[in-house]
Amino acid sequence: MTRDLNDTLVFVCVVQAGSFTAAANALQIPKTTVSRRVRQLEAHLGVALLHRTTRKLRLTEAGAAYFERCNGIARQLDDAENAVQQIRGTPGGWLRVTLPYSFGATWIAPLIAGFCSRYPKVRVDIVATHVPLDLIGENVDVALRLGALTDSSLVARRLGSFSTSVYASPAYIDRHGAPESPEDLHRHPALALHQARTDSGYAWPLRKAGRKAKRYGLDPVIVASDPVLLVDAARAGNGLLLAMDASMASEVAAGRLCRVLPEWIGPQQDLNALFPKERVPLPKLRAFLDYLKAQLRFTHTI
Repeated sequence: MTRDLNDTLVFVCVVQAGSFTAAANALQIPKTTVSRRVRQLEAHLGVALLHRTTRKLRLTEAGAAYFERCNGIARQLDDAENAVQQIRGTPGGWLRVTLPYSFGATWIAPLIAGFCSRYPKVRVDIVATHVPLDLIGENVDVALRLGALTDSSLVARRLGSFSTSVYASPAYIDRHGAPESPEDLHRHPALALHQARTDSGYAWPLRKAGRKAKRYGLDPVIVASDPVLLVDAARAGNGLLLAMDASMASEVAAGRLCRVLPEWIGPQQDLNALFPKERVPLPKLRAFLDYLKAQLRFTHTI
């Protein structure tokens, strides 16, 4: 049987979409055509690629192996086609983005709808994880990361910065009082991120405007990998929290938290977009980064 690459591309779309119906809608072809092309591919390969049930599709062992290898090829073909099309200035194709879960949910997810409306030919695939991914191996177009960068093999584009400060709930202040200086921090329970740990213990780098930062020791009672996990504890009065001012604006407005040590500021949190040196950013990626920078500049960056 003659190989038809379109059969493979349809199969990849079915797996990505999760069903024949969703794939048919995405490809704008009849569902019967989708089913026929997948059957043709299975006949050509001589194996079943999908377990079909009334509720959902599941890859067979052969299907998983085939999809793993073909997914990247499908994206490259998509990019190649869109690279040609985008010479005319119209971004399109799949854009795969990885970012930390809570940051993505809080800041990026609300912007995706507007981006897709502006660029209807771009389809967005978001991978939310705190684990740094192999961008090339995972076919990721861009990683959005907050904080210090360590991977020199990636190209970084700074999108903006977030200021940070120390916060506490009114209930906490009523019970324990507010710290009068950073030297008081070690006498207060703290809600800290894992990254605040140093060789000598947990500490927050704080500074006054125009001065260099200094690390001040903490007495953490709760530590976490994600700042969102600490906000409820801060509201409940369990301790002090160092957080992005933009994230805390609604908490302060509602009276649930207030800023302490108002003359002191925490480390600036830079938001960077990272992508492999080997890849030239396609118009879809440039459009996405420009869109984020514009939107965040007007709302949450300083």
